[in-house]
This record gives sequence, C-alpha cells and structure tokens, in this order.
Amino acid sequence: MELGLACSVCGHLNQLRAVSCDRCAAVLAPQPIAPSAVLPNLGAHPATGAGSPARPGTQISPASSPATVPLHALQAQAQAQAQSPSPQSGAVKPPSTVISSVQPSAAVPAQPRFNAVTGAPLEALQSKPAAKTMFFGALQQQHVVPRLVVIKGEGGDGVTYHLSATNHVVGRSTGEIRFNEDFFLSPEHALFSVQGNRLFAKDLGSVNGVFVRIKSPVPLDHGDCFLVGEQLLRLDSAPFNEPGPDANHTYSYTSPRPDARFRVVQLLAGGGEGRIVSAQGTTLTLGREANHMNFPQDRFISGRHARLDSASDSHHIILTDTGSRNGTFVRIKGAVELFHGDYIFIGQQLLRVEIS
Repeated sequence: MELGLACSVCGHLNQLRAVSCDRCAAVLAPQPIAPSAVLPNLGAHPATGAGSPARPGTQISPASSPATVPLHALQAQAQAQAQSPSPQSGAVKPPSTVISSVQPSAAVPAQPRFNAVTGAPLEALQSKPAAKTMFFGALQQQHVVPRLVVIKGEGGDGVTYHLSATNHVVGRSTGEIRFNEDFFLSPEHALFSVQGNRLFAKDLGSVNGVFVRIKSPVPLDHGDCFLVGEQLLRLDSAPFNEPGPDANHTYSYTSPRPDARFRVVQLLAGGGEGRIVSAQGTTLTLGREANHMNFPQDRFISGRHARLDSASDSHHIILTDTGSRNGTFVRIKGAVELFHGDYIFIGQQLLRVEIS
C-alpha cells in the first residue's frame, strides 16, 4: 500500500513531505480550520465540547488561535484516497475527510443552587411560600387579672386571690377579702382597685396602716413609719418638740438634747415609745449588730439592714434598704400604684402582687 498526500486540485498522490503537487504545482499545505469548527470523531478521540472535561493528552487551544488538522489525520486521509478509485473524467475529487462545522451552542451560565452565606438550597427557598408576620397587638391588649398571693411561713405560697372586679376591700369583718382571725386588721382596712391592667392600693383609715416593700431609696417626711424586721419605727425630723412646763409653770429637769437633724423612734405594742436613736451626723444605720441602732434579738433583721441619710435639700430623709433578706417596708399615704412582684404588709398578712 502506497502512502502520500493527495492533491486537492488534480488528485495526484504525492510524497508525505511534499510541499507542492508534482503534477500541477498546487500547494499541499493543510488549510486552517475555523475556530468554530469541531474536529471529527477520528479513531478513539471524541470531540471535546463545551463543558466536557479534557481527556489526557488532549489540549484545548484558546479561542483566538486557529485550529489545525493533526498529522495522523492527514495520513489517514491519504491512505483512504489511495484505496479509492481514481477520479473520472478528470473531475477533481475533494478529500474524503469531512470536517464538521457545527457551531457549538453558547454555554448558558449555571444559576447558583445554594445560598453563598447560609448554604441553604435556593430552589427550596423559592418553592416555599413567604412566611407571614402575625400581629400580636390584640394579645398585648388582653385583659390581665391581678392577683394577691398570701405568703405563709418560710416563704411558701398560700391562698391566691384573683382581683377580677374593679374594687376589692380587704378587712377583718367586711369586704371581698377577709382575714377574720387577724386582730391587727381593721374591719375595713384597705382598698385594691383595678384600672385597666394597673393595680392601686389605698389605706381606708386603718389603725395599723398598709406597708409596701421598697425597691429603691425613698424620701421620708417627719412622722412617717416604716418596718424593719418586726420593728415598727417612726422618723422624727428636727426641730423636735420641746417639753413645756407643767400647770405650775415648772420645767422638768432633763439632759440636754443632742444636736441632730433626725432621729428614729421605736414604737412598742400598746402605743408607747421604746428606744430613740438620734443621728450623730447625716447618716443612721439600722440592723442586728454594728449599726447605730441595733436589734440583736430580732431574727428577721439582717446584720446591715437599712440606712437613713439626710438629703442635700435638708427637707427629706432618704431611706435605703442595704440588701436585707426580708426587705424594708414603708407605710403608704393615700393611693399608690402596685407592680408585679411587690410585697405588702396588711395587719399580720404578707401579700405578693402578681400582674402578668
């Protein structure tokens, strides 16, 4: 079998390394193939399309450089033409190799399938309906029923009273909430009124009053009463009442009064006065020990329970709870608003307010 290069003009078979045809002198150099042309399926080398990975030994040229026919392809063409019959009537027979000129379709850029930040599939997110935001304003406007919880010994909860009506009277013998066995309560002691979602307490002129636990420093006036442990105390501010003469205009012989801006008076059962401690400066501390006024026998008082300070305006004395365990209570004057978590002393009843 004879191998060579067939002339595309006259069909003459030339040597493989010939540059021009020996018969018609036509140039035998291979013609360049357009960049868009796809190489035919020659042998075991399939065409590499857009997006297909290159096989080992296959080189992908840039789009700007023209593609050329490999030498082994030209040799195969020459061998095929040598085996085919010679052209008739001098007609020029083109090479038998057919080069496909199918234009490859432009690659469509793939859409992202996952969120670059969260990693969630985008298709799943797009297929789901958008979540709706619910309006809970109506829930916030629901009517709240305040409650009074009786605190038993050792801090346990007792009976709970739901204040579902507008007004509730607490007393020993009258009212919606009664404590018949508490003789420190007046027959009609206090009033709890509900206004919307707010709760107010008012002393109805009781003998022993209504006490509310303080949560921050509060100002006191002359004559105000407060509870520390089991001690009922009264604040007296200067100037103090000076004892006058008797019916015969004779003054009692007494010790000179200390020069103090305020003092604390202990009120005993039956209405008498007990210990009286005057402030040596602008501060007076109260507790079980190591204070200006100590109550070592009161097991409900903390070591450092409360403190009284003279305000800068000299018109008020500021009462502060210094982290005591059982708290400090102040007798209310008029109606006061109560909040969730407040504690109230009425007679011998300790109540907790719940508004939620």
